Amino acid sequence: MRHHLAVLHQAYLTQIVMGRKTVECRLGRKGMAPNGMVQPGDLLWLKEVSGPICAAVRVQEVHSIPLGGAGAVERIRRDWNDRILAPASFWRAGRDASVATLILLGDLCSFRPFRIVKSDRRAWVTLAHPPVPGRSLRSEASRRRQAACCAPEPAS
Repeated sequence: MRHHLAVLHQAYLTQIVMGRKTVECRLGRKGMAPNGMVQPGDLLWLKEVSGPICAAVRVQEVHSIPLGGAGAVERIRRDWNDRILAPASFWRAGRDASVATLILLGDLCSFRPFRIVKSDRRAWVTLAHPPVPGRSLRSEASRRRQAACCAPEPAS
């Protein structure tokens, strides 16, 4: 099981916590987070833009859908938006995406919001461990870089 930080606008976050938004959709390029990084059983920590983490939700299913050809984003909107609940502006902004990552949300736990130290603009971070109140994030990528640079030299 992996931990992910999903940064969301307050309106989307509210819809998830209320149980109305049951699918998180990220339109992007192949190989960019969260495409290919999320699996069923993973835990998403939900953080408001410039705000605190206020809920966690278990990933139920993940669908990665290539968006080749005209009308592909429109088909995703038509087939999924009753569960994604995105406005027309979201779909217009994503019209050049090459992949849609659809994350079906399962069990949700809300809790007293807590803040973390996050200074970058990434909207998705795969974490090395669960977030800790008041601490800086540590992504899996930074953990791997640190492990590689600090590994002992092989004996000769």
